[in-house]
Amino acid sequence: CRDWFQLSLKEGFTVFRDAQFSADMGSPTVKRIEDATLLRTAQFAEDAGPMAHPVRPHSYMEISNFYTLTIYEKGEEVVRMLHTLLGPEMFRKGSDLYFERHDGQAVTTDDFVQAMEDASGRDLSQFRLWYEQAGTPVLEVTDEYDPEQQVYRLTIRQSIPDTPGQTDKQPQHIPFALGLIGSRGEPLPLRLQADEQNAPTNRVLELTDAVHTFEFHGIAEQPVPSLLRDFSAPVRLNYPWTREQLMFLMSHDEDGFNRWDAGQRLAVDVISSLVGAPKDATVEPRLVTAYRHMITDSSLDQALVAKMLQLPSEAYLIELADSPDVQQIHRARQRVLNHLALSLRDELVACYRRNRDEGEYLLTPEAIARRSLRNTALGWLLQVNDEEARELAIRQYREADN
Repeated sequence: CRDWFQLSLKEGFTVFRDAQFSADMGSPTVKRIEDATLLRTAQFAEDAGPMAHPVRPHSYMEISNFYTLTIYEKGEEVVRMLHTLLGPEMFRKGSDLYFERHDGQAVTTDDFVQAMEDASGRDLSQFRLWYEQAGTPVLEVTDEYDPEQQVYRLTIRQSIPDTPGQTDKQPQHIPFALGLIGSRGEPLPLRLQADEQNAPTNRVLELTDAVHTFEFHGIAEQPVPSLLRDFSAPVRLNYPWTREQLMFLMSHDEDGFNRWDAGQRLAVDVISSLVGAPKDATVEPRLVTAYRHMITDSSLDQALVAKMLQLPSEAYLIELADSPDVQQIHRARQRVLNHLALSLRDELVACYRRNRDEGEYLLTPEAIARRSLRNTALGWLLQVNDEEARELAIRQYREADN
């Protein structure tokens, strides 16, 4: 690095490389969920507070203050967005050019982006704003469906809140991955022109203006949108999903991250509705149905199911609230957890037994996923002090071989 301001040049790239390696060694979806969770709870809070700073800061008073989530984690997301925009092959070509051109030199983030630009032939001048502007972009998404024309319109507005020393920010270059899902759970082709042939069912749109409207043709029915797939950009996403749509995405979305995210949004909605509610207020009954379907579907990635069984953390719920009442949030979350554990008691016991290790301890992705799901199911049962679960826990402790 030429100077301390370029710290994310090596740290952002290193965190991205670590994430790619971990994804290859285990479950890519679970790794993406873990990284997005850290970003949404901790880095978004940093971006929204008095310590907000760009990925490439302009100044510092004490260098040890530089080791932040923004420089490491958001810096990683900036590299990941380049990977998404250029594609794996072109990103590799740009990386090779970067190392070939600058080996042994002290360089800057601009040198890195320039290598990507030269290798791909893409204009990334607007993309450089990710290094210069602090704050988390907010995407407001609305849609409408025209049944006569069979056209689905998606409008996306982006804005970036003011941060210390920065106001009136420019729109950024944002990769926005999406899919549309039909009523039977089938992915729909995304035709941006009426005569487009062999249209993909997963598309990365590029947002560069404050407002974009995209039209998709040949859509025979009102679809359910799957937005910001694989968390394709470090942004806050606002869209008026109904509980029915979220349950549908939990069951049918082919994007594992969005399937998990739909479950999180549904749980957030239900928990938030119970914050400060009277004790006799009912918990959304469809939540139990959605979780039952997930637990009993053995065809799903078991590592993903384990993640989906983890309710949104209190830290995340507090982050979402305008004026959080921590005690009430804790009580509401605990109430939903207890309700689910009691309602799904038999399914959770069956899930535990189905995923119990047979034979020697293995360090494979499949075995790790089984243990993760088994222990999550056991944890839910112990929340409600289930007698059989206590016996299973004691037996697991006594028989543990590592």
